[in-house]
Amino acid sequence: MARSKRILWLADLCKGYDTVLDIGTDHGLVLKSAFEKGYIRQAIASDLREQPLKSASKNLKDYPAQCVISDGFLAIESSFDLGIISGMGAYLISDILDHAPLGQYDLILQPNDKVHVVRHYLMEHGWQITDEWVIHDHFYYVIIKAKRGSMQLSEDDILVGPILKTKPEAQDFYKHKLKLIEKIMRTSDETKLIELKRLHQAYNHVIIC
Repeated sequence: MARSKRILWLADLCKGYDTVLDIGTDHGLVLKSAFEKGYIRQAIASDLREQPLKSASKNLKDYPAQCVISDGFLAIESSFDLGIISGMGAYLISDILDHAPLGQYDLILQPNDKVHVVRHYLMEHGWQITDEWVIHDHFYYVIIKAKRGSMQLSEDDILVGPILKTKPEAQDFYKHKLKLIEKIMRTSDETKLIELKRLHQAYNHVIIC
């Protein structure tokens, strides 16, 4: 099964960790890639649905990986030093993080939409963003790395990313977002227009002419 650039990027971020928990693992391809590259020693693949987890179990059969039916963290009993939550909506990721266990571990988060919602959640719930990336794999995907800690973000930082805005490779992403926002603004009502203008302003500020 072919693995996308997004999957391979997430797998590379597992390097240096001992035990990785992949929530919503689907087919387990991130963990399989991380094992193949020798990045991790063991893994926990979890999913709320039985069928994808069966597929993950098949893909991970040659590796030391547990496969657990779980609603987010709720049924996870083993310890881990990296948790991955990717390919979901921002509000669902936030709901899952409401039940994150205590302890010291890192998070890799890749929401499919509304990345600012995840940044705001992390700031309000005792997490600190330590790195951010954007990749293009048919669509643009923003990936956030976080750990336990505190941070204060400005409104602009929440919208564009406190670390992402410093990276030259993010410029194409910001320009893409601007064009998309401008297109949506043409047919938006007044309430939506206020939100879009704020986003437009934030992205415009970080674009290097």
